[in-house]
Formats: sequence, structure tokens, C-alpha cells
Amino acid sequence: MNKSQFKIITAAVVVFLALLFIIPIYSTGKQEAKKIPTLVWFTSVQGGREPAEQPLFEKEVFRLTGVKVKIIKTTEDYNTKLTAMLVSGEPLDIVYIGSSEFEKLWSQHLFEPLTKRIENSPVLSNPNIIPKSEWDRIRRKDGQIYAVFNKFEQGTLPIVRKDWMEKLGIADPNTLDEYYQMLKAFKTQDPDGNGIDDTYGLAIGYTLYDATGIFGAYGLMRGFQKDSSGKLYAPWATKTAIPVYEWFRKLYKEGILEPNFITNKSSNFRNLFMSNKAGMTLYWAAWVGLFNQKVHAENPNSPFKARGLVPPKGPGGRLLRAGGDGLMCIPKTSKYKDEAFKILEFWNTKKGNILSTLGILDYDYKIENGKYVLTDIGKKHAMDHGAPQPKSLEWKNPLGELEGFEEAAAIIRKYAKPQMSTSYDKIWETVVRSEAAKIILGDITPEQGIENMQKRFKEEGVYK
Repeated sequence: MNKSQFKIITAAVVVFLALLFIIPIYSTGKQEAKKIPTLVWFTSVQGGREPAEQPLFEKEVFRLTGVKVKIIKTTEDYNTKLTAMLVSGEPLDIVYIGSSEFEKLWSQHLFEPLTKRIENSPVLSNPNIIPKSEWDRIRRKDGQIYAVFNKFEQGTLPIVRKDWMEKLGIADPNTLDEYYQMLKAFKTQDPDGNGIDDTYGLAIGYTLYDATGIFGAYGLMRGFQKDSSGKLYAPWATKTAIPVYEWFRKLYKEGILEPNFITNKSSNFRNLFMSNKAGMTLYWAAWVGLFNQKVHAENPNSPFKARGLVPPKGPGGRLLRAGGDGLMCIPKTSKYKDEAFKILEFWNTKKGNILSTLGILDYDYKIENGKYVLTDIGKKHAMDHGAPQPKSLEWKNPLGELEGFEEAAAIIRKYAKPQMSTSYDKIWETVVRSEAAKIILGDITPEQGIENMQKRFKEEGVYK
């Protein structure tokens, strides 16, 4: 080897050794620059069902999305805490918020507009997942959308003993009068076959709490609405509602309506329906499947068959009440809006739907021979990790839905509209329920009851 060759080899060795030191330094710096942030997710519904499960849920989110999250989950004074944190500018990246609370806060410019992100999302812009009409429904006056849906909030509808209908040869009712005839048959024709006059046509509670399907025959939505001048009015407190009150009064007078409708809690009228005492109730769509599951779990041979019914048609068409929207927003103060939106988008994908229902792989559920199987813990958690029924129209539960639910859900999707949220909703509950009870009991006429409602709304400052 001559001197020239030796110098070349020596120089090469020096360069190689230098690179051995430089590359790790450069690589380490690059890794630090790409350090994954941890997003703060404040919620009352999403995540683990118990504190011990929360870290596992956070790890599952990271496994599925590559986004690290720290979930702060609480139900105690949730809206108060959320408002305080948003207004004070605490570092939040994702927040869950109900529609009524969202109405109070969005005008304070606390939330990031998401319109462009939604339009550019192959998931959220897909009308087969979430229809455009749903986005338009939560679009604000400025044309912007500030939230992504958490789940399908379902709604309330007539739920009937379909086995009683079949036994008595009753076709699906179409009008309020046909509903009356069906309920009367449940009362008078011994549908349970015990030879005793011990059944009612209808069992409800809280004085017409879930009766939008009946009032909907006259186009009357529950709660408050706005007239053409923008003023609030209560449709159930108008003269248009008189035929509906007369219909309920008739049911009560003839013993068709179970008499404890004023004081019944939901558990009371649910039990009446499941124990062969009532042929119909007015309740949430999910309970169609739950009614069937509960009764058949206790008595597999029971003929019990709960089904949702299309609401009666009248001068106002057909109408049901949808559950209020649960929304996911990104606060304007978030430093990680791209990562936060990735979570909102993921929540509406198939993998997100699985996480929000079944839960965590190999903890809440396993996949055995290609089939999903709930663990004992998963059964305890009842397939609810924030969205027991995802918003996506493409969602199909790999374990199947409970008997009757899908049919009921289709009815809700077709006819249900959400109740308008106002700061006077508690006043509405008190006034309308108390006066409606007097009307149905026959203590006052519908006209008197409506006059009382109008007067009380004025006294409370609702009507200016």
C-alpha cells in the first residue's frame, strides 16, 4: 500500500467514525421534533366504563389511531365543570357536549369551526355514513359546523305487544282512531287469556312525557318552537292540541289508560308492559329490543313480542321526537386540532364504532375463529363505551341487534325530529305536565287547561 492509498483509507475511516456519532445525534433530534403530543379529552360518556379501564381505553385509541389521549371522564356537575374549563381557556382538545349546552356556549366563539375538515373527510362527508341533511341540521347561522355527532340518539315511539295484536287479529293502526280501537281491544278482549279483566291498553308515566307520537298526528312537537316572528310558543299549549287531549281523556275515562300515569316512573310502566298488564307504552326505541331480551331471558317460552309502531297519521302527518344530540367539539384553544379531528373522524369509522360499542379488544371482547365474542367483563359493560348505537348508517353490530330494535330504529330515522332546546324547558315540563294531568283526569276542560298553560307561561316570563 502506497502513501496515497493509506491517506484515502484513513480519511474514509475518519468520515465513517464521524457519521457514527453524527447520525444518532441527528436522529435523536428528529425524534424529539416528532414527539407525539397527548390530547386532553373531557367527557361524561366516552371511554372506559370504570376508572380501572380508562388507561386500557386510552391505549386502544392510540393503537387504532396513533393519537395519544388522556380522557377526563366525569358525570358529577359535568356541564358546570365543562363551561368553567372552556371559558377559562384550560388546555382541552376534545370535549363532549349535549345540544342544549352547546346552544348556550357556541355563540361565545369557544369552538373550532369544522366545516372544511368535515367536507374533506372521506368518512364524515360520506352520505352513506352520515347524510348531508344531518349536517345541515346542526349547521349554524354563519354557515359553519362546529361539532361531530357522538352517536345515534334514537327517539321515542309507540311500542306495542305485537303478540297481542296477532292474537286478536289487529292490523297495524294508521290513525288516532285506529290506535284507540286497538288499545280498547287490549283492555276489553282479554289478550293475556287469563279470563280476568286486568289489562290496560296504554301504560305511560310522567304525564305524557313520551307522547310526541300522538301529538305529532297534529304536527305538534314537544317543548317550545319559534313562530314566524321568532317568538317562542308551546305547540301543546295551543287550541290545535285540543283533539289530542280529548283522545287521552277518553282513554282514561274508559279505563284504557292505566290510572297511575301521573306518578308512574319509567320502571313502573316498563314493568306493566313486560308483565302482561299493558298492551302499549310510549318509550325509547332501544327498549324494544331490551323488552324482548328481558322477558325471554326470564321465560324463554313466553309469547311476548315487543315491536315499534309507525306513529298515527293525522292532519299534521306523522311525527316523533328524536333524542337530543350528543356532540364532540374541538375548543379553539386546542394546540392539536388536526390530531383532535382525527379522533372525531375515527369515532365514526368501523373501528371507532367497535370501540365505542363492544369496547377493547382482548378485554371487553375477543375474536375467535373470525367471530366477535364478549368476555365476562364485556357482558357487564353491555356494549356501551360512549356510543351504544353509532351514528353511522353503515354500522352493523357484529353480535347482532336485539330483537325488534332495527325496525324501531328505522321508524325513528324516518319520522323523528329533535326537540328544540331553550332555557325555559324546565318551566315547560312543570306547566304542561300539571295542566295536562288535570285535563286527562277531567278536572278541567282542554280549553281551560290550555288557557292555564298560556297564563302560567306569561307569569314565568316565557311569553313577553
